[in-house]
Amino acid sequence: MKVYVVEAGVRISPFNDLACDAEILGKNLSAVQAEVFLELGLEVSTSPPTDEEFLLVSSRTWFTAETIVQFLEVASPGERLRIDDDLFCDSAAKLQELPEDGVYEIGLVPKGGEATFESMTPVVIDARVERKPAPKEHPALAHAMPTELPFTDVGVHQIDHWSHILRANWMAISCSFAREHRKFKRRNFVSKAFAIIWFLLRARSLSKWKLARALSVIGKGSSIHPTAVVEASVIGEGVEIGPYAVVRGSNIGDGCKIEEHTTVNASVLGKGAKVGRFGMANLSVLYSGAFVGAANGYQATIVGRDAFLAWSVTVFDLSFGEHIKVSHRGERVSSGSFFLGAAVGHRARIGAQVSIGYGTEVPNDSFLVGSAENVMRRWVDGEGPHRVIDGVATPIKSGT
Repeated sequence: MKVYVVEAGVRISPFNDLACDAEILGKNLSAVQAEVFLELGLEVSTSPPTDEEFLLVSSRTWFTAETIVQFLEVASPGERLRIDDDLFCDSAAKLQELPEDGVYEIGLVPKGGEATFESMTPVVIDARVERKPAPKEHPALAHAMPTELPFTDVGVHQIDHWSHILRANWMAISCSFAREHRKFKRRNFVSKAFAIIWFLLRARSLSKWKLARALSVIGKGSSIHPTAVVEASVIGEGVEIGPYAVVRGSNIGDGCKIEEHTTVNASVLGKGAKVGRFGMANLSVLYSGAFVGAANGYQATIVGRDAFLAWSVTVFDLSFGEHIKVSHRGERVSSGSFFLGAAVGHRARIGAQVSIGYGTEVPNDSFLVGSAENVMRRWVDGEGPHRVIDGVATPIKSGT
């Protein structure tokens, strides 16, 4: 079967990238789509076929191979994909420009039909969702955290906002675990037994910590310090992970550097990205070449290509009042979430002691520095102690 990708023309602020250039697991969305088509033996057409039915997808829609398989099993020409699982739809990011919840831009066009989704009838696919209890957090965070999470290898998300890039990456990580879990369950008893034996031989231990490390895939030429903890992660080629660093459930691109005492959890680092010593990235996405230093931790934050965030930058990520508001199509609107960091544009530079509010966008190529009021630039002689006032170290008695 042939497939045609229709260009949505959607640009994602603050990066000004087309949605098809959003990075998912360190690759452009268009490249991720192409890998799925290749895996399924679908032939990509440069124009809509006229002499046969064909699969139509949007350039702004991320999906897994299992999603396409499930759709093609039930779809008839003239129908588009729909997921009606409440938990799946509720967990998806808001602001997706969908005709209704769960209806995505994946369709089957009849022979001679137009390459458009508008007139298609939604058809429900089996999302194969398992309901998993969410991790227990502090009671003060209960309002921001779900009680259940969907676990499935059927993943789909539309990219209309930078928060969707975060959500699609989280789903991609989760779907990769679900896919391997489902593949194991499909094996017969003998095959499962051999797989378990091979895994134990690889781990060379029954320790749950060493077993967790054995779940990782580590690329050629990567250097991981013996004291580092690496669990259930995909590590690219030529990656450096320093002493006492912790990397869990993450996707680390080629040439990344994770320095000592750093924590990277459920995050994606693009090619050549770097997290400085004592830094922390949780549920975040760093584009290729991005650098974040030790700060107050980055959560649910996306950092653009070659951006630089110095030590002591703070990104707020939790609202205790209303849903966090974001910029979208020129307006300030609700993100539908109490938990969301910020988006830092490509090549942006952010200096020390800058605080960034949740839901905020920092433009491409911006240069942002913190307040200098408490930074000492000049000393006034006199009996101490001194206090910094407007950048001047002034004796307290003379400064009052």
